[in-house]
Amino acid sequence: MRSLLLISGGLDSSAAAYYFKDKLMDCLYVNYGQRSNAMQLKSAKEICSELGKKLIYVNIKDMGKHFYDADWLRPHEPIRHRNVILLSFALVFAKERGYDEVIFPTVSDECVYETNKPKILEEMRRLGEILGVKLNMPFLHMSKPMVLKLGVMSGLDPSKTYSCILGKKYHCGKCSQCEMRKMAFREVKIADPTKYYS
Repeated sequence: MRSLLLISGGLDSSAAAYYFKDKLMDCLYVNYGQRSNAMQLKSAKEICSELGKKLIYVNIKDMGKHFYDADWLRPHEPIRHRNVILLSFALVFAKERGYDEVIFPTVSDECVYETNKPKILEEMRRLGEILGVKLNMPFLHMSKPMVLKLGVMSGLDPSKTYSCILGKKYHCGKCSQCEMRKMAFREVKIADPTKYYS
């Protein structure tokens, strides 16, 4: 079975890359205009290089601009329901390029920026069925702390991952993603190697 992993360079997708490292798998990274693209891509490249996995880079950043130009002060990602776009693209890409499944390592933690997430993911699963591509969401019923622990047990060095939405050299320590990252380390009692501004 050929698998395609959606990777962002964050804790969850990097944990998945290590957990599924023995699969016949390539990794797909999409630049959709997120502020943190440069740092996320750097992390994704490093993870894939260490695991010997092919990284497929797709640049659709200009599309993202159309979602946030009129709301430039919004602190989070430019597209709130980005998973609809990312998963649709990944599933169609997988179908066209002969992959059997798309691995989407989302976790159970509530996403305040994406309402109706469970319904959206269920519809994406149905789209995969129509296309004949399995949408595998292995961490859907797991928390971020659980996934972090699983990743570390599989060989992940979490210092090489990037979560902050602001895209600076170091994590801001204040945004929602940084707060969730801190919480994950605290809950599983793993030393947090992340450099935070605050």
